[in-house]
Amino acid sequence: MADIARIRASLVHLEAKMEKARNARYQAETEYTHAPIEGGIYAEPEGVLASTLDDIHQMLAVILEAAGMPETRNRLLQKWAEFEKSGGIGKTRFDAEYDYLESKPLSYLSQLIESLAVTAGSGLQPFDSFELAKLETILRKTPVLLHRRGVKPTNEHQIQDVMHDYLGAFFTEYKHPVHITGIIKDFEPDCGIRNLKTAIEFKYAATKEEVSKALGGIFEDLSGYSGSLDWVNFYSVVYQTEPFESEDRFKSEITRAGSFTWKAILVTGAGSRKKKTSAKTSPPKGS
Repeated sequence: MADIARIRASLVHLEAKMEKARNARYQAETEYTHAPIEGGIYAEPEGVLASTLDDIHQMLAVILEAAGMPETRNRLLQKWAEFEKSGGIGKTRFDAEYDYLESKPLSYLSQLIESLAVTAGSGLQPFDSFELAKLETILRKTPVLLHRRGVKPTNEHQIQDVMHDYLGAFFTEYKHPVHITGIIKDFEPDCGIRNLKTAIEFKYAATKEEVSKALGGIFEDLSGYSGSLDWVNFYSVVYQTEPFESEDRFKSEITRAGSFTWKAILVTGAGSRKKKTSAKTSPPKGS
């Protein structure tokens, strides 16, 4: 039997990768149509498309194996071998009639991931899955958004203020604060997006010790909060002011805790703790 929890937990990461592949395909397409493009970021978009598709293929192979879906995994590997023999993963075809750049590997992966979403019964509509991937992209750009506002945070409240503005403008059902009632322990994240069933919290770390403390706080939430039918996805964004820790190591700790729905994002940006100044006593008058 397929491990539905593993499939469901992987969908957001897969969709985030797919969004990168779609953006690369679209940018490559504009080079054929000479249409103006806003935000083109890839020097060689077709190369990015090929490498991203291969990343997704490798992720899916691991996910399908872990989820106990060997037949689906074998079909994926077989199809990928066919793509490689017929011109490579990066092969595209521009349809001048419709001004469309076709990528058969991208289309195949889109259909496969959509089928997995239906199988997992994630409770999210396809548009919501896209929105969830967009949310993760925005959260990872937290340092960029603060920099654009000219904010060098000294605490997590300054991060929250900026991100509330951006998230509130982008997501219609965004709200803050959020109170989630649990069986063992209530949980009060900084904000949430109701239709995506997603809660978000921001933590601030100006030292390596504070990164460890933030991780400990996430573990405490994981162990004490039992879950809710209305809120099923959780993001903890830890903003470190220097590269005290790598995200790979940080995420591995969360993975070892056994959570498939609680995701930690570690970002690095400018900032420092505001130093506490000790009050100086003035000498008495006439001394």
